[in-house]
Amino acid sequence: MSTPRPRRFPVTVTHLPVTRCQLCDRTLAHRPGNISEVLTEHYRRAHPEALGTPAQPEHEPPHLLPV
Repeated sequence: MSTPRPRRFPVTVTHLPVTRCQLCDRTLAHRPGNISEVLTEHYRRAHPEALGTPAQPEHEPPHLLPV
């Protein structure tokens, strides 16, 4: 009895360009043409003082309606 051949599924691997944050040296991946949005979002979350805005929590809690 022979062993069955494993099924192979097509896999697409996307290599995204990366950049580094100048403040914390964190690596950020982005789609081509999207670097500004990725960096702005990172700075908004991780370094709001650099943008002159108040800190935002990483995951904002859902807003609750008064009962």
